[in-house]
Amino acid sequence: MTVLALCAGFLLRSLVRDRAATGEALGQLGPLFPLSLVLAVAGLWLTALSWREPLQALSVPMRGTFAVRLFAAGALGKYVPGVMWSIVLQTRLAAGSGITVFQFTAAFGLYAAVSLGTGAAIGLPALAGYGYGAGAAVVAAALVPAALVVLPRLLVVAVRLLRTVKALDRRLAPVPSPVLRRAVWLCALSWAVTGGHLWLFAVALGADPLGSLLPCVCGFAVATSLSSLVVVVPDGLGVREALLAVSLASVLPPAEAAVAAAASRLALAAADVLAFGYGSLAARRAGPPAGAADPAGGRITEHASAAPVPPDIPST
Repeated sequence: MTVLALCAGFLLRSLVRDRAATGEALGQLGPLFPLSLVLAVAGLWLTALSWREPLQALSVPMRGTFAVRLFAAGALGKYVPGVMWSIVLQTRLAAGSGITVFQFTAAFGLYAAVSLGTGAAIGLPALAGYGYGAGAAVVAAALVPAALVVLPRLLVVAVRLLRTVKALDRRLAPVPSPVLRRAVWLCALSWAVTGGHLWLFAVALGADPLGSLLPCVCGFAVATSLSSLVVVVPDGLGVREALLAVSLASVLPPAEAAVAAAASRLALAAADVLAFGYGSLAARRAGPPAGAADPAGGRITEHASAAPVPPDIPST
């Protein structure tokens, strides 16, 4: 509870620090905020279900509400400076359900690759459009499905190659290809749904509905993925907004682009809080999952030399 209160405090601080931009965004986009929040929550839920796929393949079957609670705990922790707080929240909740540090670490690494890989694929049209124009963005969009089909196979090959390294063999665990395919497509859908909240804001501020679709959805994927790598800034604060403003510059004037980016920050923060609250209540009523089994039917045990958990993955 102490760590959770600390995360909530830093989240509130980040919103208060940007209260001028937040107030302006709410003033202009207030009527659309509930609908955008629905899309943000739906996107976060899909992200949690995607994140659940490798985790339960390596550990225990888990209900969707429990997965959302566990994932949203890390989402709250990312608002605290440093990467350890989300790890503390998630590993403590996971340990109470029989998920070991080794299982959590292996699944975390796999999903980090899934999230960044799908974010890059979904964001490809935005990058192409920024560098070469609208025509290139449309061509790149046509290539996205092919990239999502190939990604799970690349991950399987990457894990197989990494396990040939003796130092990594004990720290990595194979995950069946169907599991990774489900994770990839759920994650891709989460990027699209979550990016829809930004598209709503952009259209409300005067952007063309069709012309702003790729810059909003694909630009959101790029901005969130890149800002998640800047681990010294809580939840990429400021970095994501700057990248979003660049992406929206092709469809909105600079002032309106900044308003949309600020409103996006507020909607996503509210979605994190709502998802964790609902997941906590639902999981508490239903109780934790039981039984830790690997895909072959055996039990995965924790290694004494488990690798440290990687930094935060993008939360859509």
